[in-house]
Amino acid sequence: MTTNDTLDGLRLDGQTTVLGIIGDPIAQVKAPLPLTRLLQARGINAVLVPLHVHGGDVAALLGALHAVRNVAGIVVTVPHKQRVAGLSIELMPSARQAQAVNVLRRTSDGWQGDLLDGAGFVAGLSRNGFDVKGRSVGMAGAGGAGSAIGLALAAAGAASIDVHDVDAAKCAELVERLRALGHAASHWDAASPRELVVNATPMGMKPGDALPFALSAIQAGQTVAEVIMEPATTPLLLEAQARGARIVHGRHMMNEQLEAMADFFFGEVQP
Repeated sequence: MTTNDTLDGLRLDGQTTVLGIIGDPIAQVKAPLPLTRLLQARGINAVLVPLHVHGGDVAALLGALHAVRNVAGIVVTVPHKQRVAGLSIELMPSARQAQAVNVLRRTSDGWQGDLLDGAGFVAGLSRNGFDVKGRSVGMAGAGGAGSAIGLALAAAGAASIDVHDVDAAKCAELVERLRALGHAASHWDAASPRELVVNATPMGMKPGDALPFALSAIQAGQTVAEVIMEPATTPLLLEAQARGARIVHGRHMMNEQLEAMADFFFGEVQP
């Protein structure tokens, strides 16, 4: 290939800047192509590449990638968001508050991490016609994505945020964090309905997964939102549709984050 070659209209050559997206598993991620297209539409010669990494190898990988001079940053997905936040990196305010990271950019002496999940999730709800302000929320999942989403929903004016997680300690930690910030929060029984119910867990990614909460939590007229992007319509969303609930697919959170990711890695687009 020469420096002028393209692949499906995208530039890929010796001057290409590389971004990685790390997760375990990784086959379900949807961001590589749309983020690559967005960056190159901005005139940035960069690509996003999926990297399948086990949890115990994350720290070593970050050390190795920092030595690769044309690696500009990393997108972090399940289940590594909280693990990365616990490493020796600089955390931006959102990441520090949630103790989770979903984007890392390379600095001269290490990595700087931020968390865009929460803002992207709330923006996806808004674009789908759901106003968070004054609404009751039941959320399954208190991990990296759940923490980010819970804090963002609270900041957007949700009346109450009730949390369920199979890890009772994580659940209690997120509830206390929300309360400490002055928000109404408690443990959710994962069975009683709320105006908005959210799956912020990986449950639904694999065939045969149990539902993240009881079907009794889903009623006609409420909104059920996912963070999972593959499958596009999870068993949870199919059940919600059958019960007359409005559904919001996981892809909407990612779509709302793409511009923010591009800005984080390469700076905001100038008018």
